[in-house]
Amino acid sequence: MPFPVWVVAIRDPAYAYMLRSSGFRRPRAPLPWRRPKPFSMGYAPVGTPMPKLADEEIAELQAQAEAGARLYIATVQEMEQRHGEVIRNTVAELMRAGSATLQTSAGPIEARIIRFPREAVVLEIHHPGGGWGQSRTTQSEVGEQAVHQLAAALASTRPEAEPLT
Repeated sequence: MPFPVWVVAIRDPAYAYMLRSSGFRRPRAPLPWRRPKPFSMGYAPVGTPMPKLADEEIAELQAQAEAGARLYIATVQEMEQRHGEVIRNTVAELMRAGSATLQTSAGPIEARIIRFPREAVVLEIHHPGGGWGQSRTTQSEVGEQAVHQLAAALASTRPEAEPLT
C-alpha cells in the first residue's frame, strides 16, 4: 500500500508535489463496509483467456519498439543541434526567471521551474496539444535537463514545428 502524500511530503516535498499535480488518483484503503467491485482487465469479458503471443511475434514487437526509440532519440538530438541556440536562450531565461516560453509554429511550449528545499527542483513543460511532462532533478542539473526536455517537447509537438525567432 502506498504511503499517503502527506507522509511523502515530509521527506521529499518535490516528489509529493509531482504526485499531487499529476492528476493520477492514488489508491486508498477500502472502507470496511464496502464490497469490492469485480476486477476487469479491459474490454474483453471477464474470464476470456488472453491470446498468447508466439516468440517470433514478441521478437518483432521488441524490434519495432527499439527502432522507434532509436528514431525518437535521433529526432531529439537533431532538434538540439539544429535549434540549440534558441533552446539555450530559452533555458537561460528559464533559469533566470523561473519560467519561459518557447514560441513555435505549432504553438507555445511553456517551461517552469519549481524549487524546493535541499536542491530539489521540479521542471514542468507544457506543449501544444495538451501534452505536458514533469521531471525531478537537482538545481545543478536543471539547465542541462531543460535543454533535453525542450528539444523533446519540440520534437513531439509536430514534425514540421519550428521555433519562432
